[in-house]
Amino acid sequence: MIMIAKFAVLCCLFLTQAWANEAPAFRYSRPALAQDNGQQSLLAVPLDSAVYANTAADFRDLRLIDQNGVETPYLLQKIASRKTVSKRVASTSKTIDLQKFGDEDEGFVVTVQLDKNAANADGLSLVTNQHDFEYALQIHGSNDGQNWQLLVERAQIYDYSRYMTVGNRDVELPANSYRQFKIVVAKASQTRVAELLELTRTVRGGEELQRQETTQQFKEPLHVERIELWHNASETVADTDQQFDYPAGFKIKLDAEQKATIIDVDTLRQPLNGLKLQIMTPNFSRQAEVQIPLTQGLETQMRTIGSGTLEALHYQDINREQTTISFPEQRQSRYRIVIRDQDNPELHINTVAGTGLGYQLLFLPQTGLSYQIQYGAEAAEAPHYDTAPIQELLRRGYQSNRAGLGPEAEATIGEQHFNVAKLLNSSWFLGLVITLMVVVLAWSLFRVGKRVANLSDSTERE
Repeated sequence: MIMIAKFAVLCCLFLTQAWANEAPAFRYSRPALAQDNGQQSLLAVPLDSAVYANTAADFRDLRLIDQNGVETPYLLQKIASRKTVSKRVASTSKTIDLQKFGDEDEGFVVTVQLDKNAANADGLSLVTNQHDFEYALQIHGSNDGQNWQLLVERAQIYDYSRYMTVGNRDVELPANSYRQFKIVVAKASQTRVAELLELTRTVRGGEELQRQETTQQFKEPLHVERIELWHNASETVADTDQQFDYPAGFKIKLDAEQKATIIDVDTLRQPLNGLKLQIMTPNFSRQAEVQIPLTQGLETQMRTIGSGTLEALHYQDINREQTTISFPEQRQSRYRIVIRDQDNPELHINTVAGTGLGYQLLFLPQTGLSYQIQYGAEAAEAPHYDTAPIQELLRRGYQSNRAGLGPEAEATIGEQHFNVAKLLNSSWFLGLVITLMVVVLAWSLFRVGKRVANLSDSTERE
């Protein structure tokens, strides 16, 4: 009997090790639906409630497979709302001419030409290290360097650092397609007062008879480091994480002992960071908290993950409501809301919904291949993918194309592997092993007892 028990234990250990080395079985699969136009693209596949309901909390069992069964790297990211911004981008140019003019060469003209492949200029910036100045610029445009069109009559550039950190060295141009620009500075110097003061005093007999103060003035020319041409480029960028509303089932009961309303909420394990209630009672203010079940051994306790005040005030021109309880992101199947009613009447609760983030996976598909996602493998480990190329494209502002998910297909019984590891870790199997060991121990004690009895009988006969 003891040998049989040892053999059973050894078989269990062998099976556990064998199944630990096997690839995990994915229970569900769904095709990624996207139009293949034969061009390179960055695809984004948003996840939905069906995926949330059957994947691990950290998505470690989520895989992307091509039609040949090859695992494809992807980047999992939160879905963010997007906004369009305008930014200045340099239009490559070079200075081709500089001429002075006017009395005492007080003015100068700089001619700048865009490079052949540079974008049309929407403006220019005068780069200088000088401070405390104010100049007026006149700007002309041309395509051949012979015929010039006035674009800006008088553009002010200035720096008032002496008084405040205020300045402007940029000039916006009207819409144009010119490739050369002539920047005219009619008066390219300004009179400055020297910071040193010459003081002359006439003193006789210790008495000051005369004082004379002399200041010097000098002309400081405008020194231009370079002139930069630029154009405006529109870009769609991520703004803030987008919030989604997720439906939920719920049951309400009153706890007279705690003077509280208990709401048990069932979800599909979506990524939630709050629960939102629709309450029909017009005026109220109640403390509330959100709890989740926490199992430790054979005991399950409720742990509070968020709390807040539910309130509403509707009176004349006052319409205020706050009926959402926030908490750190969770992917639970069950939540509990506890509303502390005290001695107040219960609230009339119409609906309960979850609110939270959404996730999508980004990947670079190969043309001519179809893809599907797989998930629902309890024994899967978190993958480690090379996502640097995808992140580089996002940093450079490349936009993703949205793909969809087809219907969910569940693997048939023949396709699913028998999960021996789960069997060995189950409570009923543990109970079976304990029962077997008890039987073995009882049998051993019985055999020992029988031997002792036989030995006693032999001794009495002697």
